[in-house]
Amino acid sequence: MYNIQLHNPQERPIHIRSRASHFDSFIFGSLEVRVKQRVGRTRAQAARDGLDNYTLHFHARACGVSRDNGPYQRIEPGDLLVLDQTRTSSSWLNGQDDLFLVVPRPILAPLLGAPDEHNAHVISGKNPLVSLFRSHLCELYRAAPELSPEAARAVIRPTLDLAAAAINGSAHEGQSITLQSALTARICRYIEEHALEPDLTAARIAAAFGMSQRRLYYLMAGHGGVAGHVQQVRLRRAKAAIVAPVSRHMSIAEIAGNFGFSDPTNFSRVFRRAFGMSPREMRAFAAEGRLGELTGHRNARSMWDWMRHLR
Repeated sequence: MYNIQLHNPQERPIHIRSRASHFDSFIFGSLEVRVKQRVGRTRAQAARDGLDNYTLHFHARACGVSRDNGPYQRIEPGDLLVLDQTRTSSSWLNGQDDLFLVVPRPILAPLLGAPDEHNAHVISGKNPLVSLFRSHLCELYRAAPELSPEAARAVIRPTLDLAAAAINGSAHEGQSITLQSALTARICRYIEEHALEPDLTAARIAAAFGMSQRRLYYLMAGHGGVAGHVQQVRLRRAKAAIVAPVSRHMSIAEIAGNFGFSDPTNFSRVFRRAFGMSPREMRAFAAEGRLGELTGHRNARSMWDWMRHLR
């Protein structure tokens, strides 16, 4: 897909790590490369592989991009970079730690105001819509391995609406629900990050997002309410500790206490309601190596195969 020139040709070996998920209408994942490089895409490559996609990148390191052999534009961490794979571009990268989204043109172009004008387009990460889109992708990246096919399909349209809003610089009326959902996702992420802190109250969360508690309750109603969602996060953390081999020396009551459940009886009751078995049964299942029966396994093809068959 790209021509790659290393800043230091003697630097060997080169390690590249990527984790990606296929969401039917797009591919989403991360890319990690530890060497400085120049990455370009030529007209010959575009003609040869026939890819008609946009790629959207959030780089964690400052870098630069050039369109059609023009001057380089600096990309700051958190900025959104849009590349059109039917056009030429060149990027100067100080290694890579980025999130990327690959979307077929026929899917994203109808949502864009100027679909042919976004190759090597850099949009500031200070833009609120870009920040919201980045937060959504970060949360989606964390959740992707656990999403059911139904849940994965449910996030496709909101993700595309957010991408379009970030690129266009505005959201039309039909995307307002998507933006509200993205704000709710940011609140859920905040709860994930602070779930074990005893002072995590509705008042603190509302203050962190500059909103009233009433609005917070409204946004979180579909997630079991504020207190309910905090409890679910803590339950998931407790479950992970219960099945982890390194925690087998700890009693169920000790683990429950570590995750904010002071009453072991109440903990057992809410745990069974959430996961369909008691904490002790869950621990026994894990000790027998049978957790795979609960989660299942899905086959995967290569990311390149996904990209060639995006429609």
